Amino acid sequence: MSAGGGWRRVQPNSDTPRSGGHLVIKVAAALCSTTVLTASLGFVFWAVAARLGTPETVGRSAAVISAMEFIATFATLGLHTLLIAELPRCAGTNTKRLVVTSFGIVACVAFMAAVGFGAVHHLIDGATWMYGTPLGMLLFGIGTAVSAVTIVVDGALIGFGLSRRQVMRNLTFAVTKLAALPVLAFAVGLSPRMIFLSWLLGNCVSLLFLAVRTRQLHGWVTTVPSLRGFLPIWRTAAGHHWVNVATQAPRLALPVIVAAQLGDEANAGFYAALLMVTFIWIIPNHLGTAMFALHSGDTQHFRTGLDTALRISAVVSIAAAVGGPILAGPLLSVFGPSYVEARYCLMALTVCTFAGAIKAIYISVRRAQGALGTAARAAVLGAALELIAAQIGLLLGGVTGIGIALGAATVIEAAFFWPAIWKARKQIPTDGREGQTHADPGGPQWLRATQHR
Repeated sequence: MSAGGGWRRVQPNSDTPRSGGHLVIKVAAALCSTTVLTASLGFVFWAVAARLGTPETVGRSAAVISAMEFIATFATLGLHTLLIAELPRCAGTNTKRLVVTSFGIVACVAFMAAVGFGAVHHLIDGATWMYGTPLGMLLFGIGTAVSAVTIVVDGALIGFGLSRRQVMRNLTFAVTKLAALPVLAFAVGLSPRMIFLSWLLGNCVSLLFLAVRTRQLHGWVTTVPSLRGFLPIWRTAAGHHWVNVATQAPRLALPVIVAAQLGDEANAGFYAALLMVTFIWIIPNHLGTAMFALHSGDTQHFRTGLDTALRISAVVSIAAAVGGPILAGPLLSVFGPSYVEARYCLMALTVCTFAGAIKAIYISVRRAQGALGTAARAAVLGAALELIAAQIGLLLGGVTGIGIALGAATVIEAAFFWPAIWKARKQIPTDGREGQTHADPGGPQWLRATQHR
């Protein structure tokens, strides 16, 4: 830690990959491999839950899990993406304190926010199946806190370059919760609490697995958190936070909204469709996140990374647009006959995959320009547009209306975001020499200049 109490940054090391495209693929592959594993097993998890329980139980459980994930995402305060960007440039002896402090902050915020949400939900709804007892509230608070910590853990592992360990942690989580689900269902009976408990058990076992494989565990456990060291980077964390919340809010809030207005059975089908399209959308989204790790002082490094993200996103989007309408019905039928009613919602969302990718890439470009605040404001406005459009679609056309309206809102956002991406790309020097500022950790001058041209 420096004399001023901040986390001391170091210059990018000499082994920074030459190709930004290679780095984007490497980081995105780590994130996507995790998603493929967890989403595939998550698909099986909810399919098993659908076979063991009623659509009403699945719909309620989906609303609870979505609420937990939304609160956990909010409680991370942007620290997981901050760690991806900062750990490679943070002085070695300070990394433990930075990471441990992040864990403590998000755990406390998540627990308090979850308990507050549960109390308000119980007062308004009066439901007793999750938030009606002190034990249920405590379970929801602990589960949300642990979920928030695991998000930051994944960010730290990517920042440390331990992508394989991050994949194994998520695989352990997915396998454990899947194994626990039928055991709890047959032993106690399937309910939202039991589904939530299997989720919590999976997260706890995955963290235990990670702890066993961590060298010098005692050093991590005995590290004292320090809020003082966060002051120099808190503004950056706040920018990451609002971007993360805004981009995740519609996906996590909509199942709660659908359950409240259309009922648990309709929400079960909608959640299944959302689960599948998220599996597709997460690939271009991870490409955008991977761009956070690009060497921002090297123009050619950033250009190749940007081009790679655009090309791969285009390929994935074309495949989704072609395959979505064909496979929507058969895939949803795996959950049960009643879930097939959400097929048109799934079709509409898969067609708009590239529009969603544009938002993720836009945020990365703005970050490189030193304009993360601009990206955060744009993301918040975009989230508001998506939620308003989804509400209108819900009133006009139910679950199908949500899919069409949400897809249309995403396309409108992309129309506004694309010019900034194209302008930045056109103004990047093609030879990679002009405008290089290796010592500038805040972003290359050539990119920041485009913000004002």
